[in-house]
Amino acid sequence: MSEPITVRVWSDFVCPWCYVGLQEVKKLQRDFDIHVDWRPFFLRPETPPEGLPLPAHIREKMKDPNNPLKQRAAAAGLKMVDRDVIPSTRRAHQATEYARTQDKLEPFHAALLRRYWSEGQDLWQWETLRGAAEEVGLDADALQRAVEEGRFEQVVEDLVSEARAMGVNAVPTFVLGDRYGIQGAQDYAVFKQAMEKLGAKPR
Repeated sequence: MSEPITVRVWSDFVCPWCYVGLQEVKKLQRDFDIHVDWRPFFLRPETPPEGLPLPAHIREKMKDPNNPLKQRAAAAGLKMVDRDVIPSTRRAHQATEYARTQDKLEPFHAALLRRYWSEGQDLWQWETLRGAAEEVGLDADALQRAVEEGRFEQVVEDLVSEARAMGVNAVPTFVLGDRYGIQGAQDYAVFKQAMEKLGAKPR
């Protein structure tokens, strides 16, 4: 039996292309035998708990219906709400690392992206994190306690430092089978071609 091919994805919840990229990963999971490993990244590490205003030029771009991002999201059937504030994602990444220890990494990560981009929830608020935890069958109290006690703070910092040391400086960044690097949410054909070169087992 051949082992599933590992697809590592560096992602930050406030990156809209990471939400689009999640849809390409779902297609890969449908078509090939793969193991997905989501990794944390800070697009704006300086963001305070109360968040930062979204720069005006980005806000205008996001509201443009002809924006390629909006078009890709619409084609994937994704609702994208307009955001005015970028929240800190430190708590969300720490909560996600807790979810990893409980074998709920993928559904929890996907739930947070949806809650942020499609439902307009604030990733810093416990209500959002606890809601996602309950949705995927995690103990919300245990998750909050683990994050508040700082159990995953260093884990996240180390993973982000490791990404930067590897040269990851933008998200989403995909590494397929430790051989092919793909930056950005490329069209599905690009991912499919890489998987075929790796000899991935079709489902």
